[in-house]
Order: sequence, then C-alpha cells, then structure tokens
Amino acid sequence: MKRSRFILLTLVVLLSGYARADDEVKEEDSTRGGANPQIEAVDIPTAEVLDPMTFSTSFRFYNEGGLTSRFLLGPLKRVNLGISFDGQRVIGSGDPHFVTPAVYFKVKAYDGNDYLPAFALGYDNQGMLWQESNHEYLHEGKGIYFVGSHEIFVPNFDLHAGMNVNNLDDDGTLYGFFGTTFKLAPGFALLMEYDNIRNGRDNRFNVGGRFWVAPYFNIDFAARNIPHGSERGGERILRLNYVGRFPF
Repeated sequence: MKRSRFILLTLVVLLSGYARADDEVKEEDSTRGGANPQIEAVDIPTAEVLDPMTFSTSFRFYNEGGLTSRFLLGPLKRVNLGISFDGQRVIGSGDPHFVTPAVYFKVKAYDGNDYLPAFALGYDNQGMLWQESNHEYLHEGKGIYFVGSHEIFVPNFDLHAGMNVNNLDDDGTLYGFFGTTFKLAPGFALLMEYDNIRNGRDNRFNVGGRFWVAPYFNIDFAARNIPHGSERGGERILRLNYVGRFPF
C-alpha cells in the first residue's frame, strides 16, 4: 500500500509540473484529432487526450447487464482527470451490485512529430468483469501505464504501444500492449489491439469498430478476448462516447 501511495504521489507531482509548463508550450490546433479524440482503442489507452476545457462521458455495456460509466475532464492542456462507476446486472432482472469507483488521469508528455511518437503517462484502475466469488476483477485495470502513438504508413492509421503495471501492491508485474486505430472514413474507424501481453494464455486480442453519429458523439462495437470463451472473459461490448465543451 505504501508503494501505491508513493507512485500515485509521484504522478500527481508530474501532473502539476506539466500544468505549470503549459504556459510555455506553443498552442496546438484545437481541432487536431477531431472534436471527439480517440483517447483509447477498445481497452488500451492511446497518447491522445481531451482538449482543454472539454469533458467526455462514456457508457460501456457488457456481459450480463453490466454497465461501466466514466466521466473525464480536460481541466488543463495535456491533463485529463476522471472517475468511473461499474455496476453489475444494471440491466435485466438480477439484483444490481456496484463496485468501488475507479480513478483515472493522464498526462500527455510529448506531442510527437514526423519522426517521434506522442507520449502519455497515466493511471486507470478500472477493471473489467467483476468476480463476486473472490471480490476482484477477472481482467485488472491498466494501473500505471506509459503509451506512445504515431501515424504510420497511411493517413489516419495510428499505432499505439505501451507498458503497464496493474497491481501496485504486489511485485509490480510489467505487461505490454499494442494496437491500432484506423479511421477508414470520416464516420468510421477500425479498432484492433493485443493486450495484457506477458504469457500466451492470458494475452488478449480485441477488435471493434467506432461509428461517429456526430462530431461529438460516437458508438463502439467490439469483441474482447477473441477467440476465448466467457470463462476467460470473452465478450461483446457496446460503448457510447460523448465529448462536450464547457460554456466558459
């Protein structure tokens, strides 16, 4: 627990440092990445962040009537903060059960250029598929992660790769992940990723599509942990994503 607190405190200090440095950085084009930036693929994060003074909400529907809702803020340039709530059997006839809320933050450390990727450092402890039998998630949250993103080969084909440590209270096992977001048309992006990379049995392959209903609203359809069955977390999900701007 002491290790967790130390790491979290270090990340908070980094957040503050980047916020102060923001005044010295040249202003980016606020339309970069569109009105609804792709801050994640299916499960893995990207190096993108919300623009300053914007917010996002998402609702992820998954197995057995589960719902994970998340609210993110872009209070400062390069910095995102958020909280998520996970409920089991929210939809359906079973008794609903809510899990302790999870926290989220991300700092975009470098914007990238023609040769170097953009980099981001973050923390997200929202897991997936809560197991009441042992009171833990079947798939743990990312925990502390570092990710790089860069456009490769053709326009709008972005590669994302990084590392994460999801259990801060134990030995700090290191995992890897990589994936792509390929915007094939203004209203559609293909999502593919290979996640939780450490040993072959627990590696996860996810694929999905992202459909823009409006510049500020999109819908994700995805299949997780292909081709494994439900006992290992194979599932289909639907996620609604909305981005707005504060009126001040």
